[in-house]
Amino acid sequence: MKFITNQPALLLRGRVLVIADLHLGIEYEFRKAGVRLPHQTDKLLEKTKRFIRQTKARRLIILGDVKHKVPGLSFQEEKDVPHFLNTLNRIVDVEIVPGNHDGQLQRLVPNIKFHPSQGFLLGKTYLTHGHTWPSRDFLRAEQILIGHNHPMIEFKDKLGYVWREPVWLRAALDRKKLAAKYGNVRKPPELVIFPTFNDFAGGRALNNRRNRAQLMGPIAKCAKLRSAKIYLLDGTYLGELGKL
Repeated sequence: MKFITNQPALLLRGRVLVIADLHLGIEYEFRKAGVRLPHQTDKLLEKTKRFIRQTKARRLIILGDVKHKVPGLSFQEEKDVPHFLNTLNRIVDVEIVPGNHDGQLQRLVPNIKFHPSQGFLLGKTYLTHGHTWPSRDFLRAEQILIGHNHPMIEFKDKLGYVWREPVWLRAALDRKKLAAKYGNVRKPPELVIFPTFNDFAGGRALNNRRNRAQLMGPIAKCAKLRSAKIYLLDGTYLGELGKL
């Protein structure tokens, strides 16, 4: 794996670019709540195209939550999602592992390749969104990559100002918890959780001790959180989560 500095994306061997949690159309939901946001789809499209050029990627794999509205589709998603995915599919081979926000997505882009929602094995890496149990194949992997959680770390300065930064989370998986689902597990893969690709999709402050956020999804709940390693997008290692 090669993490792309300052960006919520990584590159796998064979020039495979991986991102997660685009939440296209989220502006529509904000607008209904009375908050007006600039249109984001074209910005996200240009951002993705830039990554493809920089990495010379041949494949783009999106780990779920391509669209935002759940359940159903907004009129904005019906327009923006095909525009976004079909434009990229003319540049690279686009593949999607559906997330919990992606109902009816395949109807919008029938020409795009979809993997099972449980995920799939690519070499020594297993890719899934994270809202369902992965297939047993994931136990053959060295890493399992998921999104779904939008991990962040909360900072506070001496004046009391609080802000949050998106982070990468890398954690060992608990063999005993996995054994309850899969039986005997010799050596679990390392868990890697993606930060969200869309800045407006929010996140979970994992170190907020007043209301410590728990990870979502069955595989993430098997993570050894206290010893999980936390990295800012620029590569700065912040330490283990239990010490933050």
